[in-house]
Amino acid sequence: MAAYLLKEEGSEVIGVTMKLFCYGEKGISPKSCCSLEAINDAKQVCEKLDIPHYVVNYEKKFEKEVIDDFVSEYQRGRTPNPCIRCNQLIKFDYLLKKAEDLGCDFLATGHYARITPLCHSERSETKSKNLLRLYKGVDSAKDQTYFLYRLKSDQLSKVRFPLGELTKKEVREIARKADLKTADKAESQEICFVDTDVVDFLKDKVEVKKGDILDMSGEKVGEHEGTPFYTIGQRKGLGGGFKSSMYVVNIDPSKNVIVVGGEEDLYRKEVVFNDFSWISGEPSSNREMTAIIRYNMAEKEVLRLEKVNDSYKVVFKEKVRAVTPGQSIVFYSGDECLGGGIIQ
Repeated sequence: MAAYLLKEEGSEVIGVTMKLFCYGEKGISPKSCCSLEAINDAKQVCEKLDIPHYVVNYEKKFEKEVIDDFVSEYQRGRTPNPCIRCNQLIKFDYLLKKAEDLGCDFLATGHYARITPLCHSERSETKSKNLLRLYKGVDSAKDQTYFLYRLKSDQLSKVRFPLGELTKKEVREIARKADLKTADKAESQEICFVDTDVVDFLKDKVEVKKGDILDMSGEKVGEHEGTPFYTIGQRKGLGGGFKSSMYVVNIDPSKNVIVVGGEEDLYRKEVVFNDFSWISGEPSSNREMTAIIRYNMAEKEVLRLEKVNDSYKVVFKEKVRAVTPGQSIVFYSGDECLGGGIIQ
C-alpha cells in the first residue's frame, strides 16, 4: 500500500524486501511478516504495480543485532522487544543506507505513524531548520510510534510513512479497489523469528538449570524451570498450591531465583531507564507528558522526569503494573512521540 500510494502521487518507486533469517527445513509460520510467502506476496504486488522488486539478505546482521540480543536479554532476566531493535538497527539503519546506495531520496514503509516539521517559533528556539517530529498515526488502534521511538530527527528527514493519515479499514478498502493481492491478508503480531512460543525457542538456544521460587518474604514456595523462561507479571508455569493468584515480580539470574507475589506487588510508581533516545531533543522537565511501558497499554500521566547520572527516573501520577526490565518506556506529549529508553 505504501508503494501504491506513492506511485499514485507520481513518485518513482522501487520495492525492497528484507530476508532476515534462514528458513531451514522447519520453515517459519506463514503468518510471519518475514516468511517466504511474504516475500512472494511483495514480489507479486510489485509486478502488479509495475515497479522493480529487490530482496536484500540481512540474515547475519539480523541474527547478530536482533536474535542474539533477544536470547542474551532473557538470559539476563530481562524481556526484550525485538521489533523495536529491528526498526532501529535493521530497517532504519542498514535498509536506509541501502536505499541511499540505490539512489533513492526516501525510504517509505507501511508503519502507522506521521512525520511533522517543527513550527517556525520552535525552529528559532532550537536554532535548527531541519528538526522533525514523530506523531501517532491517525488510527489510534494501529499506531506504531512505540516501535519507532529510537528514530532521530535526521533519520525522519529521509523517511516517509504513507499510511499514517489512514485507518487500517481505509487501507484495506483502497487495497481492494487497487486489486492488490494482500488486501485481506491476516495481520501478524507474533515475533517473526519465533515459530512456536518464546520458551520453546529459548530451549534450543540457552542452557538453564532449575532453581527456587521464593515469595516476598524469601520463603521457598516452588521450583522454576530456568530463569530465562519467565517474565515479570507472568502467572502461568509457577506451580500450584497457592491460596491466591501469584505472579512473577522479580527475576534474579545471578542467584537463579524467581520471586513471586500477589497482584498488589506488581505495581510501581517509579521507573528507572537508560539507553535513552530523544527524537527532537530532551524534553523539558516541566513539559506535560504521558508514557507507556509496553505496547498497546493506556497512557499514564507523568508527574516528574529527572536525570540521575547516566539514567532517568520517571515518577507516574498513578502506579503502573508489571514494570519489566528490558522493555521500552516511551513518552508522549499529546500525539507527539518524544522518545524513551530501556527499563532497568
